Amino acid sequence: MKESGLNHQHKRLFKGNILFSTLVLFLICSSLSIIVIESYRLTVDMNYRVKNYYLAKIMKQMFLSEINNLKDSGKYQYTLGTISYNQTNKQLNIEIKIGTDLFKFTESVKDDTESNTEKK
Repeated sequence: MKESGLNHQHKRLFKGNILFSTLVLFLICSSLSIIVIESYRLTVDMNYRVKNYYLAKIMKQMFLSEINNLKDSGKYQYTLGTISYNQTNKQLNIEIKIGTDLFKFTESVKDDTESNTEKK
């Protein structure tokens, strides 16, 4: 006996759609999880780089405050990294290496005869 009627036609029409819906749901969840993981990874990487940048700025200020008579070039070793410098004319080129990161700074050098005070 052949089944006919409204219910039988609907069953035949929608047969297999649960697999498609499951695959679409899985694709959406996978995409969202990849986006969240990538965003987290980028945030952690950015925080690491910003932390090292500020450590390099602090090391540069420590180096500038401790130097008295500079040679034309040299190296200083700190706990967190190394500072290499090279002095040309009135510029001091500083390279700071912290771990795998390398930061380059340029500072102007004043002669001993120059003064910051104003003449009145």
